[in-house]
Amino acid sequence: MNEFGSFDIAFSQLSIEMREVYQLMGYDGHEPGTEIVTLVNDMADRISRLVTPRCTYRLLKGRIDGIQSLQIGDTLLNPGRIITHAMKGASYYAIFLVTIGKEFDLYCEQLKKENDMLQVFIADAFGSVLAEAAVAYFMKRLSSMAASDEMEISNNYSPGYCDWLLEEQKKVFGFFPATPIGIHLTDSCLMLPVKSVSGIVAVGTDVKKQPYGCDICKMATCIKNKKLQK
Repeated sequence: MNEFGSFDIAFSQLSIEMREVYQLMGYDGHEPGTEIVTLVNDMADRISRLVTPRCTYRLLKGRIDGIQSLQIGDTLLNPGRIITHAMKGASYYAIFLVTIGKEFDLYCEQLKKENDMLQVFIADAFGSVLAEAAVAYFMKRLSSMAASDEMEISNNYSPGYCDWLLEEQKKVFGFFPATPIGIHLTDSCLMLPVKSVSGIVAVGTDVKKQPYGCDICKMATCIKNKKLQK
């Protein structure tokens, strides 16, 4: 497996579930009316022509240090018990960043200037699903690379979830050059562009993919939690 990689993701390579967009908009368990469906589809078409999702990753050796920490190189990550347990059996840890790009942010700012808040709401929901679709593509690609070396991968986990403090974004970004793939980390550890995702994945012959611990982690804004609440 390559120890480092960066690549663009073609929109056609992404698997996007429109029901997830509707769910983030508040349509739980049913499709909205024709007018809203048309607006969402039009938004999807516009955004697909505006953005180019990008990904970068590093594959690093490390080890579990205690019940809630990982030692990766000179960096001690403290993702908590849930994530540390999910990292068991790893030979490597894939640290990754994914973004749909600043073009999305600029487009949303223009919609706000036009005071078109319904369009802003739709764009935000679609952007969240698009970012998760880009992560899913990265995971599929990582799984394929791991399989070529007869290894498995875990689920992906991000700072801010499952008791992993958001401030540890600084440590995650420390594995990359400044502003990797155009992502800037603010002083409050939020990422810009806003539809960006960071995280870690365990890779190894003894890795077992664990179910997401949504019965323990009740973060209401987590898209994975929303999927499992259906």
